[in-house]
Amino acid sequence: MGRSGKAKVGLMMLLLTVSMLVPHHRVGAAITCEQVTYLLTPCISYGVFGGTVAPSCCTGIKTLDAAAKTTEDRRKKCNCIKEGAAKIPGLDYDRVNEIPAKCGTTCPYKVTPDVDCSKVS
Repeated sequence: MGRSGKAKVGLMMLLLTVSMLVPHHRVGAAITCEQVTYLLTPCISYGVFGGTVAPSCCTGIKTLDAAAKTTEDRRKKCNCIKEGAAKIPGLDYDRVNEIPAKCGTTCPYKVTPDVDCSKVS
């Protein structure tokens, strides 16, 4: 399977996983995993293949950052990213963690398979 095929499979897996997880994560937070998926989908190609970060990825990150107004929202966002990222074949976490700086913003935690989102404030 080529790079394009792997990215499509990864995206489908991410969307399917997030859609299955969403009912369990709606308690109180204003941010939903659907929003996180929608806004960060343009970032997947950089996370898997490298190259150039898409402007729509940066827009999504900044929009999501602005929407995460409470600690609960930020923890929810962290969990959605963590769980979704785990389902993307070939995702390079080092590249994922480069994206905020490339977009002119910051992330208060490193995205890893074992990030403890309960510690996000």
